[in-house]
Amino acid sequence: MKALRALLWMLALAAGPAWSLTEVEADALAKRAARGFPDAIKQLEELATGGDTLAEHFMGMLILSGKGVAPSDERALEWFARAARKGHVLSQHNAAVIYERARGKLKDPVQARRWYRAAAEQGYAASQANLGGMLLRGTGGPADAQEARKWIEKSAAQENARGRYLLGLLLLEGRAGLDRNPPEAVRLIRGAAEAADPVAQYRLALLYGTGNGVEKSDASALDWLRRAADAHLPEAEFMLASIYGAGLYGVARDDKEAVKWLRRSALQEYPDAEFSLGLAYAEGRGVEQDPSAAFGWFRRAARRGHGPAIEQVRRIEAQVKERQKLQ
Repeated sequence: MKALRALLWMLALAAGPAWSLTEVEADALAKRAARGFPDAIKQLEELATGGDTLAEHFMGMLILSGKGVAPSDERALEWFARAARKGHVLSQHNAAVIYERARGKLKDPVQARRWYRAAAEQGYAASQANLGGMLLRGTGGPADAQEARKWIEKSAAQENARGRYLLGLLLLEGRAGLDRNPPEAVRLIRGAAEAADPVAQYRLALLYGTGNGVEKSDASALDWLRRAADAHLPEAEFMLASIYGAGLYGVARDDKEAVKWLRRSALQEYPDAEFSLGLAYAEGRGVEQDPSAAFGWFRRAARRGHGPAIEQVRRIEAQVKERQKLQ
């Protein structure tokens, strides 16, 4: 959640809203609190406890970021929810992001869709795009491609990168009542990629790699894939690891570099990367051979339902039992 925390904090400070203080004073107080000044944190908390909506929002941001206070997604969500119920659009969006992307008991796709919708109805482009994505996938409720298209188009009209990317996908695939239009689809996806949306960068890499809607180019595919991987997108990290592991796209085979990217992806709980990192440890490829570490990564992937990992775990456990019988 580190990247999420940083993003939400920057969004909040960039918004620069006013509360009971002047706008300048509010902005200065929030920044002082973020730098860990006890007096600013205390004042912000007192305002929030007293029911000030924007102070509630900034308390959520402070706790989410862990700047000057102990980080806690759960406590941040409590403050966001207080402000969200009063109609504060950024708090509605932030609450939705936590509900959608958190792990464990905080994850609640139904609530995520609810708060994205609340913020989307107030015209917030990022929420419109995320709501559209959930509607396309059927996450948090029934899928509805037509309604998804409505929100995605609204977001794209505001030049939101994720909205443009999703609209590009609809045009690329000819979905939600839209005719296929690869040139326009690529234009939109490229625009989102150039605006540093890592998912759009990854998709653009795939388009260049396959020549779908663009002239096939291994160099361009690798360039956009690196950008997405550098932005910590786990599927891009995994694909980059696969390229190094096989020596594709003009890249020299480098098992150590492959393991580096596998580990980055696996640490984000990407099952294919967890399984592949297990294989690397099992075979001593790019790392020192370590059966215990291999089994640990296989188990992690198996817990997420990864079929080959489940088979590996069962095979290893059966071998252990056989050896125990012979002792």
